[in-house]
Amino acid sequence: MTFPLLFLVLASAWQSGASDSAATLKAAHRARDSFESTRRASLPESPAGSAGAHSEIIGRLRITFESDGDEERVIPEPARIRQARARLLATLQEASAALPGDEWIAGQHVRYLLEDSQPQQAAGVAERCRAVKWWCDALMGLVRHLTHDYGAADSTFAAALAEMPKDERCRWNDISTLLEGEPAERYRHLNCDDRATFEARWWWLAEPLYSLAGNDRRTEHFARVVMGRIEEGYRTPHGMLWGDDLREVLLRYGWPTWWTREPSAYPLVQSDPNVSGHYLPHSLHFGPTAHALADPADARPEDWTLDPPKAREQYAPAYATSFTNLEHQEALFRRGDSCLVVAATDLSDDTLFAGRAVRVALALAADEHTSVVARDSGVANAPRAVVAATGCRPLLLSLEAVAPRDRHVARARYGVTLRRRTLAHPAISDLLLFDPPADSLPATLDAALTRAYGSTRVAADRKLGVFWEVYGVDPAGGTVAVSLTLARQGTGFLRRMLGLAGRRHDVRLEWQDVPQDSSVAPRALAIDLTGLAPGRYQIEVDVTPPGGKTLAARREIRIERP
Repeated sequence: MTFPLLFLVLASAWQSGASDSAATLKAAHRARDSFESTRRASLPESPAGSAGAHSEIIGRLRITFESDGDEERVIPEPARIRQARARLLATLQEASAALPGDEWIAGQHVRYLLEDSQPQQAAGVAERCRAVKWWCDALMGLVRHLTHDYGAADSTFAAALAEMPKDERCRWNDISTLLEGEPAERYRHLNCDDRATFEARWWWLAEPLYSLAGNDRRTEHFARVVMGRIEEGYRTPHGMLWGDDLREVLLRYGWPTWWTREPSAYPLVQSDPNVSGHYLPHSLHFGPTAHALADPADARPEDWTLDPPKAREQYAPAYATSFTNLEHQEALFRRGDSCLVVAATDLSDDTLFAGRAVRVALALAADEHTSVVARDSGVANAPRAVVAATGCRPLLLSLEAVAPRDRHVARARYGVTLRRRTLAHPAISDLLLFDPPADSLPATLDAALTRAYGSTRVAADRKLGVFWEVYGVDPAGGTVAVSLTLARQGTGFLRRMLGLAGRRHDVRLEWQDVPQDSSVAPRALAIDLTGLAPGRYQIEVDVTPPGGKTLAARREIRIERP
């Protein structure tokens, strides 16, 4: 008779536990709904912005893109909302302790702790999470991304994706909402497995800084996916039920960081307020163009337009209040079977960087799997040259300057082609511009680098140093014919038609040379620019070995008034 009695006791205990769990979950749901209702009713009032020229309708939502100089003033969150969130968090804490295996409670608890600026407590909830492992890992990835630990976030999200069921992983990896034009059409026709290669290249090209650990644009995307899953099935601060339009806006632009409600046109009539979400300032578009996606080594700087009028996707890196183009010069040199890439920049006159501690990095990548990064740190008070050695092949170059304390970032990114040739094959390097010393010209690349210009702009009242190297020309073959031409580029069509173009101020020098070494023969020359009219010029150096083909190197410069 004891067995039936034991069965009844166990069954009763199970029913009681299930009832308690249901009550706990129901209380957590009520607490969330109550908080969001209080939030909507207590939001600070602010007139809705005008639609303007740069706006887009996505489902039930209108997205307005602010113009330059229209940065919004953040309105602090009222105390009543903070107090209501504290009550919600107390309920979620009790629910988490009682039901550590509930996915919904874990997600809500992490989300509202992060919203309340409690990332350490949110990390603790993710660590204690006993729901399905991939969801707990995804919550930890969200926390690590929002605490700017992008390398760890990248690894954590990768682990979560590997643990997911395939269908779920396909949904998380889907970047169709971020694409437009031909890439979007091509991506739409790929199945889940075939999309992986496309996605890997797109994320590689969209990564803001190769010198930073982890791809923060990718971790931002997965953080948005996590937030979307947390919101599914419930009303948002807008007061609207979650839907495809809200998910698309979330994936393309992230989630708002603060909210306002539009003043009611009829104060005596109770109605749900019209709520606007406001996003982080300095949001940028990091996605590549179709041209860069098709051939990264042929990409141009304009293949990354960071602030188009209506961006398909945007992201505001926490480490950058400004993200500008980086002026510089780059040149390629050979060393045996390898290539040296030199990049120099001068931030000493840049108001965002001058006198500040700046990290400069030169990244070279053949694809998303292989890269070389050379770094240099110091104060931005003089030109800086960074050198990276790599295999001679088509590459994507990214020169990056970061002032971490002031959160200023500048970048130059485009493709370069490094051609591999045998040592016996005659060749000439690129031309490197430098500031020539008064006494003697540099005899080696290292010496020229210490005085390299940080751009291709030079003043008309000074001398310009030009350094290059010749490879594979046998000294025993006799003298080599060398010429240097400095030619002004064409003037405008109308000025030519009216006969106002003036003289071109071309400069040409010719001489005979005997290389001292067949492997590497460095040469340097100083050109007096005094008297040359401002404008665009092309420098061309031609080297013709006896009986051989002419080797040519060119660089365009801009001569400016002193």
